[in-house]
Amino acid sequence: MENSNYIPPFTSIFKEELKNYLLYKRSCGYKYGQSRYHYLIKMDKFFNSIKLKQKEINQETIEMWQKYCKAKSKLMLCSYLAEISKFCEYLNIIEYENIICPERHNTKYQSNFIPYIYNSDEIRKMFSKLKNNINIDKDYYTFYIMMCLYYCCGLRFSEVHRLKYYNYNSTEKYIIIENSKNNVTREIPLSETLNVEFMKYIDSNIYNNKSDFIFTGINNKHISITKVRKLFHQLLKESEIPIRYDGKSQRIHDLRHTFAVNSLKQMEEKGFDLYTSASVLSVYLGHKSITETEYYLRLVQEEAEKCQEKVKNYTNGLYESKVIYSD
Repeated sequence: MENSNYIPPFTSIFKEELKNYLLYKRSCGYKYGQSRYHYLIKMDKFFNSIKLKQKEINQETIEMWQKYCKAKSKLMLCSYLAEISKFCEYLNIIEYENIICPERHNTKYQSNFIPYIYNSDEIRKMFSKLKNNINIDKDYYTFYIMMCLYYCCGLRFSEVHRLKYYNYNSTEKYIIIENSKNNVTREIPLSETLNVEFMKYIDSNIYNNKSDFIFTGINNKHISITKVRKLFHQLLKESEIPIRYDGKSQRIHDLRHTFAVNSLKQMEEKGFDLYTSASVLSVYLGHKSITETEYYLRLVQEEAEKCQEKVKNYTNGLYESKVIYSD
């Protein structure tokens, strides 16, 4: 498990500043765990590599930083630039001289990204395989229950993986997702069927205290991320699910995309206004703003338009034009 209080051993000329910057970000409410401070470790190594003699960051330093990062994509390069920019802003706040603030670039993906949405046949194949193999071993049983939560609740990978015993309320039939992405805590209701499966799994385990992780493997320890992903890719292969449009393999996160699109479709079929539905779904998914959810709204609308176009093409010429007869 990631230690949110850990401070890397910085060694460059900016070692104290990097440490204080990390503490500053955490004091502002940011998690700043391993997924974030690795940028600072890379920055520390960079400052050592260019052998800075004084605490100065100029345009030349920024350009050297870009080359040092060797980012494989424009998106990743923007992330590295944003991180050093924020560090420079911090140095300016504490009144350091000879520090420039490079322009931040928009690091959000462009709208041409299309998430993979599993169709009903693919979902049927996957869960048919899961149920048939449920008794293989403890790892697979754990994976099966996790997959149920991913698909039925639209949760993020880490939200399921990090669930603890005290996060589950068996009486009220819901789980609590604590301080997830965007620092949002929310309650996720479980259907009657899913709650029965979930409770059965929990009863099959032994938990020493309420802070134990729910999902354990063969060794009765927290199941590893690597193991879950390995089982998932094995499942895709066994279910004969083709690779994505971009040539890459599907991700567990694509189940969250599928849940979001299917939820909007169901609400639309029940006669709910789509924009009102998007607002409700946004809160449920733990999105920071409605803008994140509107992307799924567009996918639903595009699919509806394609369906209408197909119907139009199919029915074109099916009925003859109206003929008016006169006496």
